[in-house]
Amino acid sequence: MTASAKGRADQPLRHRKARERALILPLAGLILLIPPVAGVFHLDTKIAGVPFTLVYLFAVWALLIAGAAALSRRLRDGGEPGAPPAPQDPAEQPDTGA
Repeated sequence: MTASAKGRADQPLRHRKARERALILPLAGLILLIPPVAGVFHLDTKIAGVPFTLVYLFAVWALLIAGAAALSRRLRDGGEPGAPPAPQDPAEQPDTGA
């Protein structure tokens, strides 16, 4: 089996792993943002004048957005971060009117 054929054979596995991560991401966000867990980070310290709890909440929020963007790109491209987009069926191509 050649390297490119092996890469194509692993692609469904990579896509499935990306889908599983996409299911886990909202659950991780929910766990990190529920009051009992977020309450652990309720400290009286401030970072640049901003309460640490607020910094924690926005950091989790930003990480969830970044994770969702990375996972959506991986799912759209077929499971591999540097892979070109999967070829589409010509019948699904929009009509350009030419």
